[in-house]
Amino acid sequence: MNYFTKENLISQIGNSTQLVELESNDESSAIVSKHGGRILGIFPRKDIYNMLWINPHIKEELAAKNWNIGGDRYWISPERDYYYKNPEKFEEWFCPAGLDPANYDIIGNSSSSCTVSTNLSIVNNSLKVRYNGEITRQFTLIKEPISTGVSHCGIEYVDDCVIYTPNVKANGWSLTQVISGGVNSPGTVLIPTKSDPKPLSYFRIIPEDRLKIGENHVAYKIDIDDIYKLAIRPEDIDFSKRAKIGYVIKIPDSDVYGCIVKLSDDVPKSQDECFDVSRDHPESEIGVIQSYNAESPDKSSLQFGEIELQLHSFETIANTSLSKAKHELLGYIGTKDEIIIVVEKYLGITNPILF
Repeated sequence: MNYFTKENLISQIGNSTQLVELESNDESSAIVSKHGGRILGIFPRKDIYNMLWINPHIKEELAAKNWNIGGDRYWISPERDYYYKNPEKFEEWFCPAGLDPANYDIIGNSSSSCTVSTNLSIVNNSLKVRYNGEITRQFTLIKEPISTGVSHCGIEYVDDCVIYTPNVKANGWSLTQVISGGVNSPGTVLIPTKSDPKPLSYFRIIPEDRLKIGENHVAYKIDIDDIYKLAIRPEDIDFSKRAKIGYVIKIPDSDVYGCIVKLSDDVPKSQDECFDVSRDHPESEIGVIQSYNAESPDKSSLQFGEIELQLHSFETIANTSLSKAKHELLGYIGTKDEIIIVVEKYLGITNPILF
């Protein structure tokens, strides 16, 4: 199974981890997972697939206490320092278990809100220093900030991370894993920008057939058929818009379209406020809005794309380093015309380039 309805998701997980369902009405809902401390499902309507990617072997991943279950997770950047055993050469990537999945507890919940918390332990492999701290995440269902009349589910996040060491140079990092229909039905990442943006390729150079530059936006193909990563510099971001990145897809096995939008004002506004350097050209400029296209070795079980925000850099307060950021995730389901309206209202993009 590669796509999950809400019933499929809950059934597959069973008692492998505690789930909390947030419901705003009879139709829309979101699923919070204790394991990994994240939103695992977003459902604008009951009868539709989850727009967040879920590992098709989720039950086995949960049993092994692995990190890659899917959904929308919180990390810390720069990736070079914390996810590579040999950061100088960007070699031996791994996911630090003390950050993800960590050991989250659900410390409060209601029908519309859930708060999770965990101790944090992570090593800066460039400095050979271990940092300890805490992460607290609050998820709250919200009304849509811009009225569209389209079926939706909205979640506000408050991500609060403290490290018990001052002067840590790092950022919070929000990563949303999204589904794709593969090469025959790819999704499209849409990022509103100022005119004449200069998108960055964080791994290999992104081919022209995967990246298009419009008058006021960048469009990027998510077909999970090859590995590329796009990044947008703060200099190219249109900060007049709270919506920083969106994703549009024709939902597999249906005639409807979906759109996910990530909104935040708590993103770095200059090169000096972000530390996540590129793997292939670490001396070059830095991008703070990012999107990743994975590769699926087993094409019958498609992997994921990602839409990502770098969040506030850590500030030193009372001899600790603190990053607190608020952001929103909105999921929409509708006809293609309805989804184009969502894109226009949130991202300010008319006639968006879609793959």
